[in-house]
Amino acid sequence: MTAVAEPVLIERSDPRSIVGGGAILGIITAVGVVVFALVSRPMEGMAETVVQSLLVVVGGGVVAYFPSMRIQPRSVDSIAWTALTGLMGALFFTAIDTAVLRPLDVYYWTWDAIGGGSGWWYVPVWWIGSAALAWLGGWVTANVAGGGSVSLPAIALQSMIITLVVFAILVVTSISPFHAGTMALAVALGLVIHVVATSLMNRR
Repeated sequence: MTAVAEPVLIERSDPRSIVGGGAILGIITAVGVVVFALVSRPMEGMAETVVQSLLVVVGGGVVAYFPSMRIQPRSVDSIAWTALTGLMGALFFTAIDTAVLRPLDVYYWTWDAIGGGSGWWYVPVWWIGSAALAWLGGWVTANVAGGGSVSLPAIALQSMIITLVVFAILVVTSISPFHAGTMALAVALGLVIHVVATSLMNRR
């Protein structure tokens, strides 16, 4: 009798996976930003907030877990490579944003006015945020997968569900208003909660 060997998932840390993944993530982010801006223009009120919030939660899921799809994190080192892939995605998006989106006036950033006409004071914060989301997503992936296979769409869906619960709590308790910005906060908190939950499950 011949035993069928299970495929071994190999963590990736090669430049092609990291830089190539970052380039793809940057393009996906740019498309998401354009969709967000165009969809928001003809809408207002509750409908605008609902649509924007849904786009934010989906976008957060992509930024958090697309790098994991590229890197297949299973260890501390590969979780770090996942975060780097998220950072690369933000850098590529910044290049696209500076060269294409801003000259075309796809959207207006109030933050530019606050910074005296320059967006470079908050752009690094965007980079940090993208790396942090990818890092948290990689951490969840590694916790759930262990040394075996994992369904990233299923994990991402779990994070989104946690995010929606957090969003509901923030809004119902009046801690934060019903706004897309609150959903962005819920995405980050939802990922942190997911990391803690999966870490505790691993200890059992």
